[in-house]
Amino acid sequence: MPQLSRFGFLVLFFYTVVLSLMDTSTLGARILPTIHHEMEVTLSPDTHEITVLDTLTIPSTLIESKTVSFYLNSYLTLKSLVMNGMSLPLSTVTREAPIPSPSPNETPIQTKQRITIPIASQTQFPKSLKVAIAYHGPINDPPQASGGLRFVRPDETNGHIGMEGIYLSSETFWHPTPESTLHTYDLALTLPEGWEAVTQGKPLSHTQASGTHTTTWRIQTPSEALTVSANRFTVEKRQWQGIEIATYLFPEEAALAPQYLDATIEYLKVYTDLLGPYPFSTFAVAENFFPSGLGMPAFTLLGQGVVRRGYTHPYSLGHEIVHSWFGNSVFNDVSQGNWVEGLTTYLSNYYYDEATGNTQEAFNTRRRMHYEYNVYTSPEDDYPIREFHHKETRRDNAVGYQKAALVFHMLRQEIGDQVFFNGVRQIIQEGTGRYIEWPDLERIFSRVSARDLGWFFTQWVSRAGAPDLDWKNLSVKEDPQQPGQQLITGTITQQNPGYRGTLPLKIELEGGDTHSTNLHLSEMLTSLALQVPARPTKLRIDPEYHMLRRLDRDQLPPMLNLWETDPNRTVILPQSPTPAEEKAYESLVQRLKHQPHLSIVSTNKPDYTPPGSYLTVGTTAQEILGNPSLTPCKDKVAISSQGIGILNLHYDSPDMAFLISCQHPIHPGHVMTFFFGLSPEAMMPVSRLLFFYGWDSYLVYQQGRVVARGLFDPVHSAQEIILPPP
Repeated sequence: MPQLSRFGFLVLFFYTVVLSLMDTSTLGARILPTIHHEMEVTLSPDTHEITVLDTLTIPSTLIESKTVSFYLNSYLTLKSLVMNGMSLPLSTVTREAPIPSPSPNETPIQTKQRITIPIASQTQFPKSLKVAIAYHGPINDPPQASGGLRFVRPDETNGHIGMEGIYLSSETFWHPTPESTLHTYDLALTLPEGWEAVTQGKPLSHTQASGTHTTTWRIQTPSEALTVSANRFTVEKRQWQGIEIATYLFPEEAALAPQYLDATIEYLKVYTDLLGPYPFSTFAVAENFFPSGLGMPAFTLLGQGVVRRGYTHPYSLGHEIVHSWFGNSVFNDVSQGNWVEGLTTYLSNYYYDEATGNTQEAFNTRRRMHYEYNVYTSPEDDYPIREFHHKETRRDNAVGYQKAALVFHMLRQEIGDQVFFNGVRQIIQEGTGRYIEWPDLERIFSRVSARDLGWFFTQWVSRAGAPDLDWKNLSVKEDPQQPGQQLITGTITQQNPGYRGTLPLKIELEGGDTHSTNLHLSEMLTSLALQVPARPTKLRIDPEYHMLRRLDRDQLPPMLNLWETDPNRTVILPQSPTPAEEKAYESLVQRLKHQPHLSIVSTNKPDYTPPGSYLTVGTTAQEILGNPSLTPCKDKVAISSQGIGILNLHYDSPDMAFLISCQHPIHPGHVMTFFFGLSPEAMMPVSRLLFFYGWDSYLVYQQGRVVARGLFDPVHSAQEIILPPP
């Protein structure tokens, strides 16, 4: 995710916008004025303090009512003020009262104060105004865990200077920030000896002094704010096609530098071919002292837990590299709707696999995007993509990342590959250094496709929901017009308002052949008349998951995430566990016991009859699955003294653990999930990370690593219809 927002996402200021929707002669993208900063910054981790001299060059167009106004962190104190070479008394400065701190040692959650400086009547600034501001003070907002069962958003902080690390971002307001502006920088940063900083440019020089060192940067590409991270990094660098690739890792993870450098270059190869020249001169992977996955201009900031697991996947490192174009070069005012995360997710989390020939993984991602949207949203709490601003919850992720990515996929299906990617590149050409919003995307794609796509953006971006199809009166008969041909007839209805689109169908025929076709849906009622060359036996509806649809919970495979999102959730623990077993699942219980709407019971004879979903742990889980009269996983899982069979595959190693979900046998739409090991030690490395494995019906772990996984069929399929005989 790009920088700039409440939790490391985009934070922008309020302004009035006028957009041209369909007038192709008018550039809808907006340009903001740019302020240049010449900054001398000293950071003191041991005292949490920052000392700054910032000389701003402000265009005269920003000077209104003979004042200069900007935001600055509430805990920073002005020391001196010089305007166009003339010293001004601090008594002339107007300053809004800062919000009181909740603690004498921590910065408040809301950090900004508004400062207004009068301009002396004799001051002349024909083209620009130079304002030199000296200030200092503490920045001490230690990151707080964001909560939840898995990583959804970075830990919460407005900025922190401390011995564990330094993080200064747009939310910190650590330098003067006027509203509705972009910024360039000349930065001289002084740190204690042994510390290294990473920011949005290439280091130009290094000088040593007694116990400190100073590094300079020149950041000429306008950006929305300046982010600085510093720590006791080990730095490795490599050159690729004139771009400096670097890693800033903690000594414990320094050996992973070659893996991250290699992966960065591979992603840059793919995305420069697809999107055009990389917009910066550097790209760095930096390790953060708190959980995060942030993409800033020219570097990404990944939490230590992510880095040490070698997360060089498209959905982590690749995602942040794509943000170099979308979010950090082409800007987006998220208050108008955040399209950046959806397009970035589509091009990285999904399209990278398709582009590199990994078709099975691309299919898995499309399917999972469908599942995630349907698991974490319902018709009652869904909202339009246009209203997505940034990710706070799994529901936001489902709408703003997964559904939005599928919308771009469906747009590509609608207008074709060449036109779609021409449109993507046109966004970059029009939007670099400017602001692009959803109406601009509609205008650009309509122009490159020579079609009015207003209907597409209205139904997928401006409305909540997805198609909910009802197949009625399906019948098969011989085609009276074509002897030897069979005809499938019927109707498809939708809830009002309906959706237009192209629905892929695959029809299974007697003898083993298949027949593929596309059905063009109208908004309300679609008549079906499909001609096939032999008797059809089964209708498979969009088996490759190209068109998003609304699915009921009993139309989804059983999985842990259905348990997590059930309003009636119960955890069942063994009544009398051994000390080794209790220790094995202790970290799981610690994560669960503070979750809302959750019951935790200890019993060897659980009652599964009340409606709801159940997570059964340890030996109790093993006993239930092994009892033919109690198990909900009949014909799928078999437990014996020789080991465990799952779909006829056998597992018997004592270092194996299992996570298995099956549909509740008497309450469809609810699930029964079982987590256990063939030894207590086998459970321990999985226990604390269990909720990162929520999308499969079964997983087999050996020494904490997944060695097998898969999905069971749902109770009711939304993908297949058995056709009646003629």
